[in-house]
Amino acid sequence: METKVIPFVPSVTDVNPAGAAATQLQDLINTTISEGWEFVTITSMSTSVKATGCGKSNAPAIKTSIQLLIFKK
Repeated sequence: METKVIPFVPSVTDVNPAGAAATQLQDLINTTISEGWEFVTITSMSTSVKATGCGKSNAPAIKTSIQLLIFKK
């Protein structure tokens, strides 16, 4: 069995953000299913993001949550 994990970061505005996110999620699931993958679940993962770039190397890491879609074949 193969697995595929795709991050999901919706791009929304203040006009119906839940609806926009749901539509983007549905499109991503449908596209991936059309490529032969079976949707398994959506889950979240917490991680820390360390700043990079000029003068940012000493900045503290910022905790964030990432949504992940899991597919199998």
